[in-house]
Amino acid sequence: MNCNIINDLMPSYIDCICSKETVDAIEEHIEHCQECKETMQLMQQPPVKKNETNVVAAKEPFKRINKKRRFQVITAIIMTFMLTIIGMLVVQDVGVVKDFFFPKVTASVDIEDDMEDWQSIRFTDFHFNDQDYLIYGRLFGEKRIVNDANSASDVFLRVKDEKGNVIIDEFQISPGKSIKLEKLKRGEKYYFEIKAPPGRFTINAV
Repeated sequence: MNCNIINDLMPSYIDCICSKETVDAIEEHIEHCQECKETMQLMQQPPVKKNETNVVAAKEPFKRINKKRRFQVITAIIMTFMLTIIGMLVVQDVGVVKDFFFPKVTASVDIEDDMEDWQSIRFTDFHFNDQDYLIYGRLFGEKRIVNDANSASDVFLRVKDEKGNVIIDEFQISPGKSIKLEKLKRGEKYYFEIKAPPGRFTINAV
C-alpha cells in the first residue's frame, strides 16, 4: 500500500475498526516508512485542549485589578467617614473653628422694671469682647437672631443702623425661636434694642 492509502486508513486503525488484514498491512508499512510512522504517532496523541492554564493566567491580572479597585473604594469610603467625624468633632470642640463656620455672639439682658422704653443690647463674642453693635460679616453667618429657650418670656426687638435709623421695626420672638434678618447687609454695623417684661433674657445672633 502506498502512503496515501495508509493515511486514509489510519483513523480506522486508531479507532480499532479495521480488519486484521488491514491492521497487519498498516503496521508492516509503518515499520518501513518513517513519515507514516510519525503521522500515526501524531494522530494517536490525545486532542489538544485549550490551554486552561493560559486562560487562568490571562484572567489573573484583571482579578488583581478588580481586587485593587475594591480596596481603593472601601478605603476611600472609610477615609471619608473618618474625616467627616473628625471634622464634626473639630467644629464642635474647637472654638475658633466653630466661630468661623458658625459664628455666634450672645447678649444677656436683665430687665428689672416693667418699662415701655427700648433698651440697648450689648453683645459678647466667644473672645469675651463686648460691643453695642453687631456685624454679620462671616461667610457662613445666617443673619439670624434667637431668643434663647432659657429666656423669661417673649421679647420685642428692633434694629437700627449707625445713623440711628430704624432698619427693622418692632418684631416679637418667643423663647427658643429665631427670626432670619434678610434685610441686614454683611459688614455693616447694626444696633439692636429690646423691650420686654421684667426678667433675664439671652439673645443670640448667628
